[in-house]
Amino acid sequence: MNLIRQIATGNQKALETLYQNYKTSVFRIALSILGDTFLAEDVTQETFLKIQQHADTFRFGDNEKGWVMAIAHNTALHMLEKRKRETLQDEVQVIGITDLSDTIESGEAYERFCRLLQPLKDLDRQIVCLHLIGELKHREIAVILNLSVGAVKKRYERAIRKIAEHLEENA
Repeated sequence: MNLIRQIATGNQKALETLYQNYKTSVFRIALSILGDTFLAEDVTQETFLKIQQHADTFRFGDNEKGWVMAIAHNTALHMLEKRKRETLQDEVQVIGITDLSDTIESGEAYERFCRLLQPLKDLDRQIVCLHLIGELKHREIAVILNLSVGAVKKRYERAIRKIAEHLEENA
């Protein structure tokens, strides 16, 4: 039986299994959008709470991982918008990426990866992260971001090219 179907029936073990399967990918997607370890941890927890609360809305036959990543992506974007409003209201500037080495297994490598993404536009950074970190296919990303598959592929190619050029310039 599908994990999400089990969660919809109230099975806590299924939720724990789903959490173990996707927690790292969800965290990394959130971190790539928010640039803040603590907020990404909050989004990770909130994502799985939303999954538990809305498991009955999952269309069985859809891609489980894609559904989880879409929730994570949307939750992180919502948190980002909320933080932007709070920042403007409080006139406080949010500092970028913090030390990830204690949070992610290969923290130093992941931190370098995040720095490589900095010159990209927000949408391009999201596409690259959803594909490389979330391991989603271009068509799944297109659904999440409400873009055509062609647009996702083209933006992904351009983003990778831009990263390569940036690496060459700084070599």
